[in-house]
Amino acid sequence: MRKILSVLHNKWLTLIYRIFLGGLFIFTGAVKMEDIKLYSVNAVYQYGILPLEPVNLAAAFGYALPFLELFVGIALLLGVFTKLASLGGGLLGLSFSVAEAIVLLQGRNIDCGCFGGIIDTLVAQTFYLSVAIVILATLIFTSPNAKFCSVDKKMGIKW
Repeated sequence: MRKILSVLHNKWLTLIYRIFLGGLFIFTGAVKMEDIKLYSVNAVYQYGILPLEPVNLAAAFGYALPFLELFVGIALLLGVFTKLASLGGGLLGLSFSVAEAIVLLQGRNIDCGCFGGIIDTLVAQTFYLSVAIVILATLIFTSPNAKFCSVDKKMGIKW
């Protein structure tokens, strides 16, 4: 197991994970910014999971999502607060996976809303991407090389 982890935590692989996840989150956050209500809030409503009353958590999550994705993406790409960004990315991926699993278990296959108006993708297709996000974010978070080629390392940020 240690040998496998040492390969998976290789500094170059960890950097590739950061670049991939950072780019993915920047892309998905940016395409939703064109019309947040249409591409993010309405997508969250379609899932029908988060409550609308007494507090409309669905709308709150929908409006916050593109900004969270952009923050996580930029932070991972630059290596700023890398551990925190990978934790946030992992939690986003976990929330996506759980929501998609619930929708699939209900027998529905809706447009996930992941890529705004650029690409229409069904939940059955993006479920695997969401699981991969969780795995890659976990690998970054647990890697001793998470700060390789990062602003964190240059600034001496420990966490």
